[in-house]
Amino acid sequence: MDINLYSDRLKLRNLQSNDWSDFLRLHFDESINQYIRNIESESDIISKFEQRKAEWLFETGDWLSLIIERIDTNEFVGLIGFRCDDGELRRAEVGYLIAPEQQGLGFATESLRTVTDWGALQFKMHKYIGLCAQQNTASRRVLEKIGFVLEGTLRQNSCIDGIWLDDCYMGLLTAQRE
Repeated sequence: MDINLYSDRLKLRNLQSNDWSDFLRLHFDESINQYIRNIESESDIISKFEQRKAEWLFETGDWLSLIIERIDTNEFVGLIGFRCDDGELRRAEVGYLIAPEQQGLGFATESLRTVTDWGALQFKMHKYIGLCAQQNTASRRVLEKIGFVLEGTLRQNSCIDGIWLDDCYMGLLTAQRE
């Protein structure tokens, strides 16, 4: 599925082979991943990249990774992901990684709003979920800005560098998105 989505300042598009260096940089950056995952080996990241740039089908439950670029400069901003969590219930999970130099400019919120609007129109999504470590207050604020609410805390749900973290389980009903 060829995807090109636009917001006021951003273009979201399919991952392509020439995006490898940016994809690797995001997945190797400790400041970005400190609340998301342990830094993976380059071979694991290569496998993830190849899987994410392959043809995507909603029903598989695989992640769709879209590159986020600034419209005015074509500058790389980050990645936003979308995957069908449950097709029958029309529930999808979302996630994002924003390059450090692009953080704090509202790009995560803008791209998340664009993806949730697209999912509602394209796939008739009923609900979106997002998980973030309780300590990741910036990511939680992004979710809350478009209407996600805390539905629960998953205690010691993630282990990053040997430290157990609680995860916030955030939900957004499509009809209530802002």
